[in-house]
Amino acid sequence: MSIAKKVRDYKVANPNAKIEEVAKACGTSTGYVYQVMYKMKHKKVKAAKKAKPVATQPTEGQKVVRSEITRLHKDIDDWRSLYLSSFDEIEQLKQDVIGYRAVISYLQGQLDGLAV
Repeated sequence: MSIAKKVRDYKVANPNAKIEEVAKACGTSTGYVYQVMYKMKHKKVKAAKKAKPVATQPTEGQKVVRSEITRLHKDIDDWRSLYLSSFDEIEQLKQDVIGYRAVISYLQGQLDGLAV
């Protein structure tokens, strides 16, 4: 068994052990224990980075939720276009009201000026 294997096994068995304790138990220097621990840490990180998630098939429930989300997006787009078209109609109606008020004001002035 190599010293590096001893260090790894000892550290796995005693995760709270200090570097000096591991070095003494394995018969090596603290510097070597640091090297082994560094490599252990970085191999775990590399392995985690390399692991790619496995593509899974969506469940029936997920398909239903996705179709509902799509339907809601379409409804929102429809409501938005309806709102914008209503907004244009409302603006036109506001302009019409202003015009009608001007006509009413003119006619009221004409009536006020006439003596009956």
